[in-house]
Order: sequence, then C-alpha cells, then structure tokens
Amino acid sequence: MSHKSYSKRESQRGFTLIELLVVIAIIALLIGILLPALGAARASARSLVDQSQLRSLGQGQNFYASDNDDFYSCATTSGWAGWVGRKRGSGASNIRESYEGSTTALTPTQYYDFFSPTIGEEVGFSAQRAFRMGNIFNDFADPAAREFSVVYPGSSGGDLDEFDEFIARNAGYRQVSYLMPGAFSKWGTPQTGFVPGQGLGQDETRWANLYGRAPLSWGGNTNGQSPAIASNVKTPRGFRNRINQVGPSPSQKIVVADGTRYVDSSSVLDFDASPNATTFGAFTSGTPQWTGNVAYGANAVGAPNNLPLSFRHPNSSINAAFFDGHTENLTQEDVWTDMSRWAPSGSVVPSSAISDLTEQAQAWLQNLSDGNSGSATGKLLP
Repeated sequence: MSHKSYSKRESQRGFTLIELLVVIAIIALLIGILLPALGAARASARSLVDQSQLRSLGQGQNFYASDNDDFYSCATTSGWAGWVGRKRGSGASNIRESYEGSTTALTPTQYYDFFSPTIGEEVGFSAQRAFRMGNIFNDFADPAAREFSVVYPGSSGGDLDEFDEFIARNAGYRQVSYLMPGAFSKWGTPQTGFVPGQGLGQDETRWANLYGRAPLSWGGNTNGQSPAIASNVKTPRGFRNRINQVGPSPSQKIVVADGTRYVDSSSVLDFDASPNATTFGAFTSGTPQWTGNVAYGANAVGAPNNLPLSFRHPNSSINAAFFDGHTENLTQEDVWTDMSRWAPSGSVVPSSAISDLTEQAQAWLQNLSDGNSGSATGKLLP
C-alpha cells in the first residue's frame, strides 16, 4: 500500500527550479547559435534577390541597345527628349519635352532615369511620374535597402503635390537602390578636327546646338560643374554612350550597381524629385573612388552614414551588373581600388585628381600607363 502511494507521488513530481533553468539556458544557447546563422542566411537571400534584379536591369539595357543602334539608356540617349534643347531656326528658343505629370511608363522620371525606358512597360510602371518613381524606389528596391527617404525641399517641378499624394497613400519612398556610373552617362569631349560625315569642327557645333544646356563633357569644368566632381575622370573624346564604345570587354564594365544618394550634413536621407536634376539626380553617381563621393566616399557629406546605405550586403559589399548582363558581388576594397570598371576604356584620371582618391585607387593607378584626354594628362584606364 505504502509502496504504491510512493510510486504515484514519484510519477507526479514536476521539474525542479534548477532543471527549468538548465532547460532555459540550453534553449537560449541554441537561439544564440542559430540566430546569427539565420541572419546570415537572410542576408545572403536578400543579396541573391538583389543580383537577380540587377541582372534584369543589365539585360534591359541590352534589349534597349539592340533596338536603338547599340545606344544604351542614359541622359543623352533615352533622356534626350527632356535634356536636349533643339533650336528651330535662328534665335528660336529651346524646346524640351516635359517629364512632369502623366506621361507613359517608358518616359524617364528625370534626365538620368534609365529604369523607365528599359523596363517600365515590361513591369507595369505607372504613367504618372511621382508614382512611377515610387515603383522604382519601392517595388523594384533591393531587399537590403530598408530605409526611407524624403523629397529634397529644394526640388522643382509642377507636379510635386503628386509626390505628396504618393507619400500619403504609401509608407513613403524607399531609399535609392541603384546607381549608374556617371562616366558612362554623358558624352565625351567633342572631337576636334575633321569628323567623318560632318566636316571640320562640326562636332563642337552640333554639341552646342543640341546639348547647349548639358555639361560639355564628363570631366569638363563647364556650365557650373563643380571641379571636385568633374575632375576625377575624363572620358575619351568622341565617346557616345554606346555599348560598343565602353571598352573591348563589356563584361568588365559596370552599367548599374547598388548605391544610395543623398545623405546631407544633418544625416537626412533625401532625393531630388526635380525632372531636370542636372548633376546626377536620383539615378547616377560620380567616381566611387573619390573620397567625397556621396554614395561611396568615406569623406563625403553625410559620412559615415552614407556607407552602410550603399555597402549594404554581407561584409560591406555591393552587387553590380555589367554591360554583358552578368552580375558580381564587390567588396568595399574592390570598389575603392579598381577604377577601370566604372569608366569607358581610354578614359583618363587627371594627375591633379589623384590625391583626392582613396589610397587603394592611388596605389592601383601607379601601375597604369600615362595618357592624355586632350584637356588633361594623367593615368589611362584600360
């Protein structure tokens, strides 16, 4: 009788406090072991999705080029209608197409918008500019780009109230996810002397007539361009934004990469909503090796808060799509070292600009040949 009672009491005994604490400690230890692995797996998954989107952008550029005589989408090609001032007769005013309001899914939201002309119709972007920019920033965002930005207070345009409407309907605009290297987005310095099919010196005249409002060249200190921005890379004379002119190996040239601009000195993240943003707008960036670069530079306005916004993948890396359509993951060291990926072959890094570059880029440039852009001497990029 007593034996049965004892057995029953034993079978009903619960966990002691020590046993519970041991179990809790084991669970906490397992969580501590598993969470970093889960976080790393999640970060890797975001990077893979990002590379897939970049691959789509790179392929979109190739499809665009195949339909447009090898010209890819950028300010002086797809952005031409709003960028170029065409003169009709002597003294006639410049006539430009407006990007504002409701247009089409293929119309650039800004001069430098290469998204809309290449994939806008395919993925169903809005015809309304403010909402189309929301499609680009929000619907086509890098999953690792998780911050939100505000409209730059100095933005111009007649449809800014529609940006407010988008913000009211949505959580807001996500940070800029992707940037095109600026050296690929403009004409090179006009050629001098005889130009086949145009005669002597006609290239400069054509530039003045067609592109009078645009900077004369990537690297030319004209029309108010900042020397700090303009002097890092000078593209080859006659460069005309075609895939067959970027270099002998398009697989070594970046057409678009992860990157976010612009963090101001107060650490406010914003974007310029102006349709005629004339420096880079929300879609293009200057030389990443320049330490003052707002997206990638360690000495930029807004640094160091700008760096994790751009180098947002594991081990402070970015993803990039190349002109042949493939993608690569690049470490911060990669980005700050090899300048040849970010500019057409034959571009020159002026000697006067080298001291403003990263230490990694300066060391990398030492092994290159000297070159002449026509307006400056320096290191010739392969």
